[in-house]
Amino acid sequence: MKENGSVIRILSILDLVSKNPDGLTLGQIYRELEMPKATAYDILQTLYRADAVYYKDPNLKNYVIGSRMYAIGSTYSKNSNLIEASSSILKEFSDKTGYTMQLAKKVEDKTIYIYKYEPTNVKIMTETDVGSIKYNRDKDISGRCFTVFDDKCEASTPEEKKINLSNGYITELSGSTSHIRNISIPIRNFENRVCGVVVASDLEVGDESYKTIIEDLKNSCSLISRSLGYIGDL
Repeated sequence: MKENGSVIRILSILDLVSKNPDGLTLGQIYRELEMPKATAYDILQTLYRADAVYYKDPNLKNYVIGSRMYAIGSTYSKNSNLIEASSSILKEFSDKTGYTMQLAKKVEDKTIYIYKYEPTNVKIMTETDVGSIKYNRDKDISGRCFTVFDDKCEASTPEEKKINLSNGYITELSGSTSHIRNISIPIRNFENRVCGVVVASDLEVGDESYKTIIEDLKNSCSLISRSLGYIGDL
């Protein structure tokens, strides 16, 4: 089937704008995409009128993603089997432990955060939110979790992958003072495929009490995988 060039150009503009939260001008967009200026302008004005993009600064006329795209993304979230299977389990875990819970999917070479839940007594601010896109898997715990547990992702350090496979999770400290403990565990579906990863985050307390949290989280993730039809040995 022949691809529709207009649709490809629209998607390329939206993808580029979404990567730049500070906004991009018309000139930056058409030069980056090597697109005729008039074509880029017509598409951007159509998207602007449809609330798919808007000006972050009306004087600079720098485009950012608009409310229409967030509405579409919200609809996806509501219809996602992965979110539907995970949300109640992750909320229960979060309310019990105080951990902030996030869910991420892999789309081609990117990792996209599609769900987030914070307990009422949340003690940290996470760097990511729903819609956050990570383009370098090695620099984000969700991406590294895919690298370790998804057979289709090649690990840069095979020995580390072997160790983490045995553990069934990966963990790291983050934040400017390494004060946040992050734990990531894969979710599998009926195809025995890693369809998402859970990321749990809370203050680092300086002892090994998080290991008990890990076991509880592994059990919760197992319930999610089972609800998605996974019948293998977790």
